[in-house]
Amino acid sequence: MLLVLYRRYGTLTGMDPLILILVLLVFIALPLFQLRKQNQKLKEIRAFQAQLRPGMVVRMTSGIQGRIHHVGEKSIDLEIAPSVVTTWDRTAVLSAVDSVEDGSVQGDALQQTNPSNPRLGSEQADLDGRAPQDADGTTEERQ
Repeated sequence: MLLVLYRRYGTLTGMDPLILILVLLVFIALPLFQLRKQNQKLKEIRAFQAQLRPGMVVRMTSGIQGRIHHVGEKSIDLEIAPSVVTTWDRTAVLSAVDSVEDGSVQGDALQQTNPSNPRLGSEQADLDGRAPQDADGTTEERQ
């Protein structure tokens, strides 16, 4: 169809075939490429949401962070402060939190959970729910 339009009107307007190709790239190929990248990112988030488990520290789409207290089929219970548990839709979870700032409520709660480990609450803390390793390579069980 584009070829028919080009043959009919392209020679009248002096349209160069190279310009037609560039226009097609800008208005068709680039949006398709961006849509593909967005779909890949969405698949990664959905795969992460399927692997949620209690004890993980996560960031919600709203920006709030907390520790997962309970995981249901369609919702999760999120502890956002000591003894403050809220219920969220499972699809609202965006990502795992890699570190928590020292002095924050979440960092203080992590320190209270395991006071024997001075690394908790610092940039080096392992907050994705796995047991941290000591200097000798052994792991502690979290409560």
